Amino acid sequence: MATASVAFKSREDHKKQLKLEEARKAGLAPAEVDEDGKEINPHIPQYMSSAPWYLNAERPSLKHQRKWKSDPNYTKSWYDRGAKIFQAEKYRKGACEK
Repeated sequence: MATASVAFKSREDHKKQLKLEEARKAGLAPAEVDEDGKEINPHIPQYMSSAPWYLNAERPSLKHQRKWKSDPNYTKSWYDRGAKIFQAEKYRKGACEK
């Protein structure tokens, strides 16, 4: 069932919207601006630029695509990349058993 907040456009409004999208893709009209003031690439499909219904977004934005929560304990160096550690050179009986 559709929600009441969805507004249906008239035929003329829909045609204007399509012409505006084509002009943006051709570079004749300025790109759409999101909530943060960043331009939205006109070649991004609508299903990616519009937020899901449960986020109650009024305007297209890419904010919902970004990572929401950042882990404060995350560090990029959780292991030393390329570091030499102990490597067995000799077979030891029972080493692979639990």
